[in-house]
Amino acid sequence: MDSNLYRSSAILTNQPTASQELHDAFNKLVSSSSQRGLLATIKNETLVPLETLQANQDFRSDLSGLSQHLTKDEARYILLKQDGSAADGYVAVTYVPDTANVRQKMLFASTRLTLVRELGVERFRETVFCTTAEELTPEGWDRHEKHNRLDAPLTEEEAGLKHIKDTEALESGGTGGRSLPSAGIALNLGDEVTNALESLKDSREGSLVMIVSCGHNALSV
Repeated sequence: MDSNLYRSSAILTNQPTASQELHDAFNKLVSSSSQRGLLATIKNETLVPLETLQANQDFRSDLSGLSQHLTKDEARYILLKQDGSAADGYVAVTYVPDTANVRQKMLFASTRLTLVRELGVERFRETVFCTTAEELTPEGWDRHEKHNRLDAPLTEEEAGLKHIKDTEALESGGTGGRSLPSAGIALNLGDEVTNALESLKDSREGSLVMIVSCGHNALSV
């Protein structure tokens, strides 16, 4: 979905939208080799940049200085450049400490996907939700990556980001021939279904009956 169209939709539903200043700051983060990250917040129902984080060493080492930019009662969005050589080399962190006020917790949690959607969901390889600064230290990130390697079920944030990517892929060019996102569930299209759909497309009339296999998340004719 076009980011401008999504922004218009967000305005109509009174959701915070990304300011031009945030777009400019994020684009500079992408193009600059001297920047590691960008802190952002919500001000007057608008997503705005706060400060940039400089890249001094590698990604893991630079995390050691992140905690000094965070407080125990203020929520923040943190956009981190994990791999500047990759198109999707960025991570969107939503930091919401337990001692933040309730309204701030709800606002930041409900806007986290709006943030990545407006800045370009294709830029972010994952979203992370944190409640303590310790989770964003080198040791905390090691635990996070270890958890990911265990192939644990997707968190709500990861599932939401995956669903956005699947939906946008469908809107921009069809199903890709093999899978179909439906309410966050990927349904596998076998060759038999794909061929049947192609035949139906070229036919002037006719119908096609498909059966969903719940056990395998698959469609069959």
